[in-house]
Amino acid sequence: MIIRKASIYDSIGVTKVYVETWKTAYRGIIDQDFLENINYDKQKRNFMNLLNKEGLIYVAESKIGEIVGYATPEVTKDDFGSNRGEISMIYVLDRYQGEGIGHKLLQRSAETLVKSDIKRMIVWVLKDNPACGFLEALGGTPKETRLDQIGGIDYVSIGYVWDDIEKQFIFKEF
Repeated sequence: MIIRKASIYDSIGVTKVYVETWKTAYRGIIDQDFLENINYDKQKRNFMNLLNKEGLIYVAESKIGEIVGYATPEVTKDDFGSNRGEISMIYVLDRYQGEGIGHKLLQRSAETLVKSDIKRMIVWVLKDNPACGFLEALGGTPKETRLDQIGGIDYVSIGYVWDDIEKQFIFKEF
């Protein structure tokens, strides 16, 4: 498995992972009609725009060149105006989960944030998402909540926080 920076040419693979993982991870959590009507072309344009604007996406690529997961680290401001790292999206295709790919994507993202002098990181996930257990296993602490509107419906999201990613994440043995 290779973890690397995405290029504009990866937008199709990233979009495929996004659409497939939303339909599997959020089944029974998000309105089924919304999931069935995710617009593939719109999502592909969104990823192409992000990559064109020098947004950072790390992709996990299988031995045969298939993109099977991705993460999007970025620097944001917390409620107090301090910089922190945020992983706004991290997804791994269902059939590849449990192989350490998500951990590798978070590891690479955290390393990138540390190089930008960021010490604190948050990953947002819908409250009922099975990924909550994954984030806790990697040392994330559920510290924040917010409402996210998806398809006109409010859903509770939990922010899993690493207060010192250099100590809590990067050098932690798994």
